[in-house]
Amino acid sequence: MMSRWAVLLFVVASVTARADPRSDFTTLSETERREVVKATAREELERIMKETPQSKLLAMGQRIISSVNTYSYRMQKQERVKGELLPQQIIDVYVREAPFAVRLHYVKGPGAGRKLVFNPSVRAEEFRVKEAGFLSVAGAIWLNVDSSFAKSDSNHTVREAGIGPLVGRLVRDTERSKPLGGFTMVPEGWNEKGEYCASYLSPPASPPFDYARTRICTDLLSGVPMQVDGYGTKGELLEMWHFSDFKPDTFPNEFFDPDKARF
Repeated sequence: MMSRWAVLLFVVASVTARADPRSDFTTLSETERREVVKATAREELERIMKETPQSKLLAMGQRIISSVNTYSYRMQKQERVKGELLPQQIIDVYVREAPFAVRLHYVKGPGAGRKLVFNPSVRAEEFRVKEAGFLSVAGAIWLNVDSSFAKSDSNHTVREAGIGPLVGRLVRDTERSKPLGGFTMVPEGWNEKGEYCASYLSPPASPPFDYARTRICTDLLSGVPMQVDGYGTKGELLEMWHFSDFKPDTFPNEFFDPDKARF
């Protein structure tokens, strides 16, 4: 039988372990998580990340995005559309998660100078877009979300724009993988921006997952995935999403109003 002191030490140790915020930093508040990340050695953070399930990391990112609601960032993206790997694009993205609305300003690559606004509460099936260069003489025009033009340089429609919908797709696949044994995590370590990266290998499934291997790099301070790379079964790049300058932001209502937006 355990002595009284042994029992007391066991209880104290158990409570201390549960109270240690590093035991599951994904459940901490914004302030608490930042304090823990800043105060914890990189080696210890790496150990924590290796032991944290993908589902918890994604749930944390989803929760943070929802709480921020309106935010902006710069996106570098590249997609393989109909078998062809298209050139990279740089786009400034402005998002309101609820009620959903998005504004895109194309900075570099195909479509540079293009600006568009999608607000389904105004028009559920159309977005307003203005092209640059000689096409700008047409002014801002309305296009269907599922039109051939809208799908010419992406596998996704504007309904899926924003980090929130991307994380939502990853969460969906994570849940779908559980009955199949889940994704296999391959830790990679820190990238040049100080984000922790890991690859997740998809289990065989029919229909197959979007990616055979998904590489995710998470910024621990913001708690949000800042890089998502998707690869096919032969190791070919299918989609690349790199984010920078992510920040909560505020916008006037007119900013997401296609009729009042100033291009």
